[in-house]
Amino acid sequence: MAGDQQLISIDGGASRTRGVVFTTGGSILHYGETGGASLSQREGDAPQVLAGFISDLAAAAGLELDAVQAVNIGVAGVTNLDGRERLFKELDRLRLSDRALVTSDVEAAYEVCWGDRPGVLACVGSGAICWARDKGGKTHRASGRGAALGGDLGSGYWMGRNAMVHLIMNEQARDADLDQLRQAVVDHFKADNFEEAARLAGEGADQVSTVAQLGKLVCQLAESGNEVALASVQEGTQGFSEDLTQVIDAAGLRAAEMTIGTVGSVIEGSALFRHLLADAMSYDFQIKWQPPDLGPVFGAGLIAARMNGWKIDLEALLNNWNESRVRAVG
Repeated sequence: MAGDQQLISIDGGASRTRGVVFTTGGSILHYGETGGASLSQREGDAPQVLAGFISDLAAAAGLELDAVQAVNIGVAGVTNLDGRERLFKELDRLRLSDRALVTSDVEAAYEVCWGDRPGVLACVGSGAICWARDKGGKTHRASGRGAALGGDLGSGYWMGRNAMVHLIMNEQARDADLDQLRQAVVDHFKADNFEEAARLAGEGADQVSTVAQLGKLVCQLAESGNEVALASVQEGTQGFSEDLTQVIDAAGLRAAEMTIGTVGSVIEGSALFRHLLADAMSYDFQIKWQPPDLGPVFGAGLIAARMNGWKIDLEALLNNWNESRVRAVG
């Protein structure tokens, strides 16, 4: 490890923030998680959350912040200028601003899938966004509107919100699939009835994350044959497929057979979601989905290393990451 550079890499999402301290030699010194830190959805406290998380990661790795050569934060809501400015003030306070970069979480996710090569990424978790880099290095994006505009079609938040609206509008209806979905929502919130569950879904600072969790529940019910849930997933994948096709064409990457990178809890966690999305695009493409070998948490750090001209031992990093995940699961 002597002579290696130490990097802190952060993946800050709307629902959860992950961070890792690793070296250019491929050693993983510490991995941790905390709550959501989107600069647009939690603009009041996200900069402080991220700054505290950086300090905690370094301490857990046994490092002083002065010993860290680079910090890169891939965070949702990076276009929020006020939140971004306050984040850099926090980095100044930690005396890290001269070694820190702030990028979007989707750019960091793209890095672990494609590096600096041309390609297409479908990122579907709490939110949803399509991202592509063309052969000239220009980036293209579609979707990614965020929760403030009702959520992105196909995202966990959109499917959860869609399910709640449907249940509220049909509160008096009695249908086996509606009843199953309604009861699943009640159970999810550990509520006594649907009225209490609906109130809990709309409360709290983490309302977006809370509703997005229902999106995963909708996918699970759809996979078990619930027709109401299935209709929601079909509508979401159809809308997202249009955005994905748009970004493929904008980047000039159209081909009969497409390999598309996947990141996010919804698209990686639901085989049905991937199947319906591929089916919605089957008229134009044959799709092969490609999840990254490394977790998106490493993306921001890999960008920092590339920008500084540092060579990463990716084989060692991947081996250590796989071993770490095996231990965590066990």
